[in-house]
Amino acid sequence: MLKDIWQEAGRLESIFLEIIEDPTKKEVLLYPICYCQLVRKENTFEVELPRLISCANKTFHTFRGRWQDILLELDLFQLLTPRGDVICGKDILKVQSPDGFRISFLPEYREVFYEVYSKFLKYWTVLSKVSSYSKRNTPAEGVYLSALIFNEELYSESIHFAGLQSLRFPGEEPFFSAVKHLSEFYLKVNERREFPLPLLEKALAKVEELRNPYYGVNTARLRKDLEGLIRDVTRGRRYFVVKISFTVSSERRKGSLRSFLERLLKRIGDFGRRKLNLMNQDRSYFREKSWRERREIRVSL
Repeated sequence: MLKDIWQEAGRLESIFLEIIEDPTKKEVLLYPICYCQLVRKENTFEVELPRLISCANKTFHTFRGRWQDILLELDLFQLLTPRGDVICGKDILKVQSPDGFRISFLPEYREVFYEVYSKFLKYWTVLSKVSSYSKRNTPAEGVYLSALIFNEELYSESIHFAGLQSLRFPGEEPFFSAVKHLSEFYLKVNERREFPLPLLEKALAKVEELRNPYYGVNTARLRKDLEGLIRDVTRGRRYFVVKISFTVSSERRKGSLRSFLERLLKRIGDFGRRKLNLMNQDRSYFREKSWRERREIRVSL
């Protein structure tokens, strides 16, 4: 199922979909992010490979892997030898040392450099808000991730991810279909300057099926925003960017685990301090008792 979704998506979207399924690998994104930063700093698409590896690896906290394997998996880069030969694809695995090599995006990504850079920064923003240990097999997590992706205006990624969640959680199809229709609307606006009103009407119909709140999503606000957007588009192709908001209670629930852990740690600390005080009192008592016993012995002698 995932493989079919990835095949339909572009390369960048596929990378994101793969990592969102396993956020422990999110640090792989540091390679393209560091590369883009070096390009902007040095004003050239060809940067020294050792500098890129150093930039990316020094920020790694959990992920470990050979740089050759990471570059091959990303499939975004090509290497240039000191003689100017180009190495890409599986041939990257044959390179033993990065010294003397330069690296650049493949030509198709250099042509849209700033769009690619923007996408990777948004990917990082989404993944930074997601726990690496959260379960991907719950509707609540699927809804939350869909909202994050949509709110970052990653509409192509949102379409593919929402479609996947609809297959994974058929009972929650109305929400994911609403996100998908709304993402398709903005994608057509951005790419073709089209304003397909039927997509908004379909999204609104799906949202109207949902309770409020819905896994923490403020569906009442979403419905109101959709109604306003439909009015604007109907009157003259004006539009605004809808964001999926969460209820105050859901924000409290999101922080409930942290609050519980903080209370637990405080109790453990209080218990430890009380225990230490009792131990100190016991030591004082036994020292005093021992002094009295020794004094009584001396007196009796």
